[in-house]
Amino acid sequence: MSSGSAGHALVLRHRAKPGRRDELVEVWRRHMPDAVQANDGHRAYVFCASHADPDVLLVFQQYRDAAAAQEFLGNPAYLAYLEESGDLLTGPPEVEAVEPLWSKVAGPTR
Repeated sequence: MSSGSAGHALVLRHRAKPGRRDELVEVWRRHMPDAVQANDGHRAYVFCASHADPDVLLVFQQYRDAAAAQEFLGNPAYLAYLEESGDLLTGPPEVEAVEPLWSKVAGPTR
């Protein structure tokens, strides 16, 4: 799959302050699911809790293109999530751009 057909994808690693990951998950659940579902720019979005580190959340996001990713940064729900989650995080997320080479799409787990 070429990068043109794959769109633009990111892997983010969010580190909660020790023992506060569950609070961070609840903030995410309040703000993000409806915003992501309604966003035509998202092709895929997977929100994960790390088994290796109890303070880490990982997110895989695949967008139609880089412009769609940039546009989502101004989404009011995302901005509300950022404001409410700031005190729960040790700092900004680690972000890595990736190229999806293959995927299987399934329905949401919750």
